[in-house]
Amino acid sequence: MTQEEKVDAIMEMMKEMKAQLDKQDEQLDYVVARLNHMRDKAHAEREKQPAWPK
Repeated sequence: MTQEEKVDAIMEMMKEMKAQLDKQDEQLDYVVARLNHMRDKAHAEREKQPAWPK
């Protein structure tokens, strides 16, 4: 394997890793949005329930 082939192989690996990281970022964005939605929904439910005086 020549030096140039090694560089090409490394560049290809970097490209694949970047694509994988981009996909993970998308998944994390989705999870965060979902958790925020669930939290907002839980707060709204809690607001509806009668509150007992302290």
